[in-house]
Amino acid sequence: MIRDHMKDADYFEGFLDFHDARIEKFENVAATLIEERGAEDKGVHSLFIALNVFYFSKLIAMYSAGRPLDEVKDFLPDVVNSMERSKDPLVHESYDYYVETIWLSSIGIMLEVDQGLWSRIEQLLSIYHDQDALAEFLLNRNMKSRKTKFFINRPYSKLYGVITSTHQDVKKLADYLRHHWYPAHDIAGWHDTHGIDDFVYHGYWSFESGAIVKILGLDDNSLKDVPYYPYDMVHYKG
Repeated sequence: MIRDHMKDADYFEGFLDFHDARIEKFENVAATLIEERGAEDKGVHSLFIALNVFYFSKLIAMYSAGRPLDEVKDFLPDVVNSMERSKDPLVHESYDYYVETIWLSSIGIMLEVDQGLWSRIEQLLSIYHDQDALAEFLLNRNMKSRKTKFFINRPYSKLYGVITSTHQDVKKLADYLRHHWYPAHDIAGWHDTHGIDDFVYHGYWSFESGAIVKILGLDDNSLKDVPYYPYDMVHYKG
């Protein structure tokens, strides 16, 4: 059953077909370029950056389209590989790479990936460990150090009261989802894409909210129908 109702099932299936075709095309071009110029060529890395957009968009669209969670989970190694290939020395300053890393880590936590894959995700997330309370929380599955700074303040600093609370504080998370999460991402390339007919809208999901609930063991019954909350992913059992 489709999970995101901003678009219909036909749209998401078309989106996934389009992205599969783009991934295949760009992977073939990258393979040819590596053979001709070597893996360290700048053009190859540019292709890897473009491919990462396709891989990540496909991952989110799979969830939005209602694909089984095991199928989403099976695609994660491809996304991790893409993230590793597209990494460069400046990712520690990148808004987009940070958001993708937070989401990827959160999905990994909710879908209970194996330790081998999680170790690779940890390496990506650790880029932001010293700069970000949310990254530290996802890495440690707790907030023992009480780090207060966030790599991106809007909207993520709104989560501080949730991840540091000593009691169940689902109301703060509901407020974050309803009033802060979407509008605070207004500089993201995917923001406001639901009104575009082309295959650019992959769905809007606050995966970090789901990971926080899973880590803290919060009662999320009241969040089930709150926009952007990935309820069934939180309750995945492999």
